[in-house]
Amino acid sequence: MIEKIKEARKAIRPDWTDLYTLKTYRQMKKEEPEKFYHPESQKIIDLLKIFPNIKQKTLTEVIASRRSTRSYKEQALSFEELSYILYETCRVDHIENGITFKTIPTAGATNSGETYIYVNHVEGVESGIYLYIQDKHQLALINNEENLKDKVNQALLRQLRGAALVFYFTHVLPRVEYKYAYVGPKLACLEAGHACQNLSLIAEVIDSGVCAIAAYKQDETDKILKINGDDHFTIYCATLGKKK
Repeated sequence: MIEKIKEARKAIRPDWTDLYTLKTYRQMKKEEPEKFYHPESQKIIDLLKIFPNIKQKTLTEVIASRRSTRSYKEQALSFEELSYILYETCRVDHIENGITFKTIPTAGATNSGETYIYVNHVEGVESGIYLYIQDKHQLALINNEENLKDKVNQALLRQLRGAALVFYFTHVLPRVEYKYAYVGPKLACLEAGHACQNLSLIAEVIDSGVCAIAAYKQDETDKILKINGDDHFTIYCATLGKKK
């Protein structure tokens, strides 16, 4: 057991000076992985970019009120609230000279992170798994199979508990490994943490709560999202819903 623990620690304490002695894929002029997914989908939803009904709060207010919320009202979010949450959590703000600028830090603008959501209760939006198309502020329907809610809940170790949304922060490791080699997994985890923190604070603006979740069934979750679980897999999850 102790040897496995020690081995696992190495992933979060890489030596940057060793990295300087390597030739990364970028330095070898290998082709850079695509930074965005634009999947084929039977349904693409354009999200709102203006939010007239969202009453803003100060950063001090949302930090003071933020607490992990583990069960929720069975209450739907509005489409405006859904759009607002995604817009502020992890959108691409702009791209300049090939460099991606997001609402969260991303190592060397490699943009390894993707965001999937499970829609459980949102007004006017079909329940299902969606990919957030971050550079277009759209949702693409990925999975609406039968009994999906039960599968989502089982993969979350029964932590759905009335949530309106489930967020899945996934990472495409080749994007960050292209520039940072074996340091990539650590940087991907940091990026997922930044995104989840944004989510936790933005939820407070709409009087909702979030529970960040690291305990879930890895293979089942990746399968639900239809990602390969090899170089693209889930790193972090979170439920979101109206507070009781």
